[in-house]
Amino acid sequence: METYAQAYSRREEAKMTNYSQDEDDRRRDRQERADRANVFTKERNRTQSVEIGKDEKPQRVVDIEITDDDFRRVALHAHERDITINKMVGIIIKDGLRSSKQIFEHPQTQLLNEG
Repeated sequence: METYAQAYSRREEAKMTNYSQDEDDRRRDRQERADRANVFTKERNRTQSVEIGKDEKPQRVVDIEITDDDFRRVALHAHERDITINKMVGIIIKDGLRSSKQIFEHPQTQLLNEG
C-alpha cells in the first residue's frame, strides 16, 4: 500500500518540468518582446523625423515635350543621383539658365581699333 506522502511525491515529480527549458523559453519570450518594442520605436522615430517639402521652394507647373531618348537619359541621370525626374529636370533647367547667363554677361571680347 502507498502512503499519502509517497503518492504526493509521485504527483509532484510528474508535474515537474524541465526548469532550464522553461527558463530558455522565458528568456526567448523576453527577447522577442524587446525586439518588437525596438521595431515599433524605430518605425515611430523614422516616421516622425521625415518632413516632406521642408526645404523646397514653391514651383510652377510647366509642360515640356522631349523625345523618348532624351526622357530616358534624364530618367537615367535621375536614377543615378537617386532623385525624382522632376528634380532632375529642375537641375537641368537651372544649369541651362546659369550657362546662358554667363554667355550674356561675358560676351566674346572684341578688339577695338582706334583710328
